[in-house]
Amino acid sequence: MLAPSARAQTEAANAAPAPFVDRFDGPILDPRWRVSDRWHSGDWFSTEWRASQTTLSESGLVLTLAPRVGEGPKPYISGEIATREEYLYGYFETRFRMPRGNGLVAAFFTFTRPDGQATWNEIDMELLGRDPRRLELVYHVAGQANLQVINLPFDPSEGFHTYGFEWRPNRIRWYVDNRLVHTSRGGRVAELNRPQRMFASLWNSERMPRWLGVIDPAEAPWRMTVSCLAYAPRYPGRSLCAE
Repeated sequence: MLAPSARAQTEAANAAPAPFVDRFDGPILDPRWRVSDRWHSGDWFSTEWRASQTTLSESGLVLTLAPRVGEGPKPYISGEIATREEYLYGYFETRFRMPRGNGLVAAFFTFTRPDGQATWNEIDMELLGRDPRRLELVYHVAGQANLQVINLPFDPSEGFHTYGFEWRPNRIRWYVDNRLVHTSRGGRVAELNRPQRMFASLWNSERMPRWLGVIDPAEAPWRMTVSCLAYAPRYPGRSLCAE
């Protein structure tokens, strides 16, 4: 009899979700997406997700972070979307332009935590508004993070670029503009064995100034423009989102 993790891997291999490339060029969001609304991600975040901060434009999907007007649980509001479907392994990619500014994080990631910290699996590509050339590649298992920092040869706040990762049972391969920039092996990578949803978000924190810097509300609003999000069961040898 297969162990639960092995059984999940076998079932995923036999029934991989359909690939997609979404360029957000229609009048409404595709039903595959769920827009986060009226909740927040925890004490360390200064952002509440509001559907009003997720809009469509000629350039793509726009996530807007701004100070809250009126009372609420957090001093800022912003946008986040996630797939309704969960994925166990595959290639995940986005193309976006991020804002510059202290306190900001432009995030592309997969995540699940169905039953507390012990079930936490997450794979992140995060860009910091205070230092846009610093790309943080992170994976989380049961609350423990493994971090790799990549120094980019361009400023992601000045134009659109693609970011992606291929998640396999024994490794994560990270790509920027279709160039392999790092491979994560060993450690606890094999424990990333739970189906996860794919997310894109723009958030801030006033409680982590040593990491993110101190946000200046006078610079608001900040916008992250996402021109593409895509998924394939395996890395196809090329960018899915490149124009």
